[in-house]
Amino acid sequence: LNCEKGGIMMGKPRRKRRYTAAEKAAALQKFEQATLSNDYLFFRVMQQKAALLPTLQRVLPELGIVKICQVVAQRHLKATWQSKELKLDIFAEDQASNQFNVEIQVANEHNLIQRSLAYFAGMVNNQLDQGVKYRDLKPIYVIFFTRFDPLGYQHQFERCRIMAGEHQPDRLLNFIYLDVTAPPAQVNPALQRLCEFIETGKVAPNDPFILKLEQMQAKAKMNSEWRDEAMKINLREQDIEYRIEKGIAQGIEQGVMQGTNETTLKMIRAMKDDGLAKAQIVRLVAQSRQISEAEAQRYYQMAIAG
Repeated sequence: LNCEKGGIMMGKPRRKRRYTAAEKAAALQKFEQATLSNDYLFFRVMQQKAALLPTLQRVLPELGIVKICQVVAQRHLKATWQSKELKLDIFAEDQASNQFNVEIQVANEHNLIQRSLAYFAGMVNNQLDQGVKYRDLKPIYVIFFTRFDPLGYQHQFERCRIMAGEHQPDRLLNFIYLDVTAPPAQVNPALQRLCEFIETGKVAPNDPFILKLEQMQAKAKMNSEWRDEAMKINLREQDIEYRIEKGIAQGIEQGVMQGTNETTLKMIRAMKDDGLAKAQIVRLVAQSRQISEAEAQRYYQMAIAG
């Protein structure tokens, strides 16, 4: 096996695999059946002011947001040419110049606090044009909808919210985490209905916004350009699984455990180059090799260290 950036090639340069009609249909069906907990569908819907404004109003009712002045989907922030580039799913600004980053995090990569701090720092740096005074910095709200217990409290707190300077209207640093999979908790009912819709697609018939959000979601799924893009994303995930299974099968056929282990390490490095998150890589390796996630985690650490 040889490893190349962006993928794995078997002996000679890897050709782009042709997908079968069944594979394409399955990838498209995955998008058609998705709820807003699907990260691609989430940002495609939330990039629309008609969806984002009521969402922010439910998450932060105390701000009295009446207008979204700017929305940027997939905003890229980079301080210097050699620094890490940050990609915000949704960046927005309201009528009071409050700035918002809205994300959905499906897999728990155990780095939510660090990621939130990085996004906050990038947004602060983006405000600091030459001549801008520190006292002119605008409040920033980093908001994560998650599909896991966000801070590891094992649901002692079913919905977590961390804010600097609680109850102060001029607070600058605000992190808000909402677990959409959690049972009903002491949050406002409107926000609860939104979280339920994101996770399950459950529609509250007496909630006009949720009804409208359902229509926007259905319309997004019918957008031909977005359907094609979502299908390619899903096919890419299928392709990675296919390459793992093929590579491991080849290693097993050779009957050399060391070769199999090296194959796994090379595939992990290739998946990392492909941009997959650590949690996704660990899960795929565990499934393909039929080992525990703890063992797959050990392979991941070996691959990164090597």
